[in-house]
Amino acid sequence: MEVWIPELVRSLEPAQQVSEMQVEQMAQAAMQFQDYLRGLIAIRHDRPGGDLISALVLATSRDDATQMNKQELLPSVGLLLAAGYETTVNLIANSMLTLLRNPDVLARLRRDPDMVIRTVEEVQRYDPPVQFRSRTTLTDINIAGVTIPKGATVVLLLASGNRDPARFPDPDRFDPDRADNEHFGFGRGIHYCVGAPLARIETHVALTALVRRLVNPRLVTDPPPYRELASLRGPQHLTVTFDHLGD
Repeated sequence: MEVWIPELVRSLEPAQQVSEMQVEQMAQAAMQFQDYLRGLIAIRHDRPGGDLISALVLATSRDDATQMNKQELLPSVGLLLAAGYETTVNLIANSMLTLLRNPDVLARLRRDPDMVIRTVEEVQRYDPPVQFRSRTTLTDINIAGVTIPKGATVVLLLASGNRDPARFPDPDRFDPDRADNEHFGFGRGIHYCVGAPLARIETHVALTALVRRLVNPRLVTDPPPYRELASLRGPQHLTVTFDHLGD
């Protein structure tokens, strides 16, 4: 998984950023990932359990046009695994990195674990894992006197919108107490991330545990090495030292 997913998410990059060799690596990773998923689906078909994949396999076996069909099962399971892995890993790493750079906030979070909810929302605004997304217009669209023609590729700079000074006062400052923090970290409207509730819960749990257990944590390298991706942002590694583990 750790090998396949980073190659697969490279498909989100602008075409000019991807070399022919990387395209070949992406194709190979996609085939290996699909083979893995087919095997996993087959196991759940023969020995279903109480997990999500078993429920999806059961749904495809029903003769119901409103249910997922077998052709949709493989890409749907793949999307759940890939999208739920890479973005959440980056959100947790970006959150911890931001806290280590803001020790006053980290200390407050240790004293008040309920503050983790506001902290994660501000990280999603301040340093989100998803920097931009691309969309194709279905019809001509007029925005601020400019017509975007049907069939055009539009790049939505979500991270830039999160730091719009017309929307957020002092946007380059990390502030978990920020009021009216309606960010684009999980998208918006019909494209809102379906995994947002799970990503939030995972990051809340991880940050709460790290802040509670790591006594006097410090960054070993700042800035840390980053993943070589434009669309998804997060450290390749986040090395942290600390005095000892707490309870």
